[in-house]
Amino acid sequence: MANNASYAYSNGNYNVTVNGMTVYTTSSSTTASTIAQRLNNIFSDPNRDLDFITPSFVNGSYVVICPLVRKNQGHKTYFYDSTSNAANNYYDEKLYENTYWNDSRDINQTAILTITNSSRPWVDALQIANNIRYAVTPNFNTAAGKSYISRFTMPSNTSSSVASVISSAAILQYYGHPCQGTQPGTTSTCGTLTVQNIWGAAVSNGEVFHPCDLTAAMTSTNSWNTTYRNKFVKVTNLSNGQSIVVRVTDTAPANQGIELTYRAWQSIGQPAPNSKSVKIELMS
Repeated sequence: MANNASYAYSNGNYNVTVNGMTVYTTSSSTTASTIAQRLNNIFSDPNRDLDFITPSFVNGSYVVICPLVRKNQGHKTYFYDSTSNAANNYYDEKLYENTYWNDSRDINQTAILTITNSSRPWVDALQIANNIRYAVTPNFNTAAGKSYISRFTMPSNTSSSVASVISSAAILQYYGHPCQGTQPGTTSTCGTLTVQNIWGAAVSNGEVFHPCDLTAAMTSTNSWNTTYRNKFVKVTNLSNGQSIVVRVTDTAPANQGIELTYRAWQSIGQPAPNSKSVKIELMS
C-alpha cells in the first residue's frame, strides 16, 4: 500500500498515525485501533479517490468519512457544458456519490470516525479530516489536477456560539445530487428529479467540490458570497428546527439565498427548495 495507518501509546494517549504523521489522539486503545484499521481498509483500495476524505454528517453526528469515489471503474462525471461537446467534458471518476456510513472492514470501507464529546464537532471533524488529508499520498491526481491532496480552508470563526443572524428566512437550494454529473449535457435526470450539472470540479474558494462535505454556496446578492466566504454558518430548517453548521465555499446565483451540499440538505430533513425555508446565522 502507498499509505499506512498505525497507532502507538505515548505520554498517556494513543496516537493514530498515517505515514508516520499523527492525525488523531485518543485515550482509548480500542478507538485508536479501530480508526487505524478503518484507514488501512480504505488505503487498500488503489482506485479510491482519497481527495474525498471529508467531514460529513451521518446518523445524527458529525463524522469523518471517505465515500466510495473511485477511478478506473467505468464511471464518468460530467460537468456542465453549454456546447454540443458535453460528452467530452468529464472527469474519470464518480464524484457525486451520496454518503454511506459503511464499516465493512474491506475495500468498501467509508467510515473513519465519529466526533463525540465536543462542543464544536464541525470544527473537530474538519481539523481531523485535514490532518489525514495532509498525511496521505493520493492514488492519482485529484480532480483539480494536483499530485497532492490539499487541506480544506479552516474558517476563523470557530466558536460554538452564534454571532449574528444573516437571514431569518432565506431561499434554499441544494447541489451535488448523486445523479448530478453522471450524464452528459446541461441537465441530468434522476427519477422525477432534473438537476443542472456542475459547472466544474472547483468551487469559488479553489477547493474541489465534495457533495458529501458540509459546505454551501451563498448568493451574490448583497455580496453574501464574498462577505461570508470561508466562514462557518449555521443553517436551520424552519419546518423542523434541525440545524447544521457548514462552511461557505462557493457562489450561488443572485437572489438564491443559500445552496447546501446534498448531504447537508439531507442532514436537516430536506427543507423545501425554491422557498424561504431556512434561517442562516453567522458563527462567532
